[in-house]
Amino acid sequence: MAELVGKRYASSLFDVAVDLKKIDDFHSQLEFIKNIFNSESKLITILEHPRISRGEKKTLVEDIFKKNISQEILNFLFIIIDKRREDSLMDIIKEYNNFFKEYKGILDVEAVTAVPMEEEKQQRLKLVLKGKFHKEINLSNRVDPSIIGGVLLKLDEKLIDSTLKHELKEMESMINGISL
Repeated sequence: MAELVGKRYASSLFDVAVDLKKIDDFHSQLEFIKNIFNSESKLITILEHPRISRGEKKTLVEDIFKKNISQEILNFLFIIIDKRREDSLMDIIKEYNNFFKEYKGILDVEAVTAVPMEEEKQQRLKLVLKGKFHKEINLSNRVDPSIIGGVLLKLDEKLIDSTLKHELKEMESMINGISL
């Protein structure tokens, strides 16, 4: 449910951003808000608390963010408070980020490897993926020694598994399937 709410509000905000030609501005302001809430975990707890009035929440949000965000984003935060959707704020920001990346043609890819990837190999992988998906690639590398070798690519909701661990499991399944 929260994801659906997040998508609906983010879609509306993104439409406004397109109309106002402020897609990048809104994105950076929402990232700023997300970073504040992530660094001050009690702030989101206060914002979600049912016994704190909407007026107090709006005053708090205005005091914290007014100097660093536009009036449009501040008004958007007020709407979220008025509609009692404070608990969906992080989902809204996440979904806006997804709309932003889709619009800009950016694809997040996580490459999981047994050892850290060299910069040259990361650049080659980015070029290959850019050619395949026709998007700018935002590549991150995570090390997981348990995969033994190869690479596991995580792209949005897709997995491309070319790890040695995966290959060994397939061989094991094939061997176990052979009757003697």
